[in-house]
Amino acid sequence: MILSRSDSPILTTEAAWEEDALLSAVTMLPEPDGSALRLYYLVRFGKDPTRNMLCLARSDNGRDWSRPDLGDGTNIVMRASGHVTGWGIFMPKRIVHDPADAKAPWKMIYWERPSERSPVGICLATSPDGIVWTQLGDQPLIDSANDAASFTPAHPSHAEPLRGGRYLLYQQTWRYNPALPQVRDNLKAMHRRISVWHNSAFNTTKMSGGWIGPITVLEEDTHDPADLQFYWLTPFHTSSGYGGLLNCHHTIDQTMDTQYVTSHDGWTWQRELNRQPILPLGDAGTFDCGMVFCTSPPVKWKGETLTIYNGRATVHDAASRYPDHPLPSPSQGVGLAVVSDLDILAAS
Repeated sequence: MILSRSDSPILTTEAAWEEDALLSAVTMLPEPDGSALRLYYLVRFGKDPTRNMLCLARSDNGRDWSRPDLGDGTNIVMRASGHVTGWGIFMPKRIVHDPADAKAPWKMIYWERPSERSPVGICLATSPDGIVWTQLGDQPLIDSANDAASFTPAHPSHAEPLRGGRYLLYQQTWRYNPALPQVRDNLKAMHRRISVWHNSAFNTTKMSGGWIGPITVLEEDTHDPADLQFYWLTPFHTSSGYGGLLNCHHTIDQTMDTQYVTSHDGWTWQRELNRQPILPLGDAGTFDCGMVFCTSPPVKWKGETLTIYNGRATVHDAASRYPDHPLPSPSQGVGLAVVSDLDILAAS
C-alpha cells in the first residue's frame, strides 16, 4: 500500500515568524486551477500558543515547498485570537474547497476561544479565496468534548444526503470504560470514539434546522485490542462514497497510527486492510516512530496518490517511544507518503 515514504520532515522552519516554532500539516489540496498543491500548516509555539498561526505553502510535486508572499511579506493566513484556551490551543483542523458554494467556497473548522467572553470550542470560518478568512459567529459551534475533529461536504453524487446532511462534521466523543488501562492516559476511563454532526448549511446555528448530533458512527469492537481507541476521523470523497483516515490511539504504549475505513453514506463505516495501519509507525530512530496522524486527506497529483501526515518520535504522553535510544533530530515534523490502491475523487 505504501510505495514510498519520506525519511525526514519535508517542511522545516525557514521564515522569521516561524523561529522557535514547530510545524504541523493541517490540509493539503490542489489549487482550484490545478496549477500546484496548496498546504495549510500550523506554526505552533509550545511556550506561548497564543502566538500560533496558520500559514500557506505551495508545491508542484508535494516534496519541495515554497512560501508565497500573500501581500504583507508573509504567508500567514490566520493568527490565534490571543485568548488563553485552557483546553487545547488555536488549531485549524480541516480546510476544504467547496465549489458548490460560489460565495464562500473555502471552509474551515478550527479549535479556538474567539473572544474573552466565549468558551473554547470548534469554530467555523469561510473564505472566497482560502487566504482571507471570516469567522462565523462570535461563539464556538461546539464547546463540548475536545478539539479532535474534521469535516466534509456531502458526497456530490448524493442528490438527497442522509437526513439533510449537506455537511458532515466528525468529532471524537467519549464512552465511560473503567476497564481501560489508565496508567499513562490523560483521559482516565474514557474510551474515545467517533461521532458525527450534520447540517444542511455550513453555519453556527444550533437551534432547529441547525447542526444535529453527536451521533456515534465508529467505535471499537471485540475484534480490536482492548486498549485501542479512535482519536479522530479524516474523511474524503471516493467514486462511490467516502473514505477515511482513522487515527488510532493505543492506550498502553501511547502510540498512534492510521487505519483506512470506507463508507457508502458517511454514516456506516467499514474497516479495511484487515484493520492494519495504512500508515504505520516509522522505524526506531525516525521522526515518526512514536506517532503518525493525518488531518489531511490523500490527494491525487500527477499520477501519484500523496498522503501528508504528522509524525513524532515521542508518544501521546510526550515520552520517547524508544527511551534507550537518543531522540532523532528533528524529533517530529511533516511527512509525505505515496500510497496505492485508494479510490479518491480528484477534487477531494
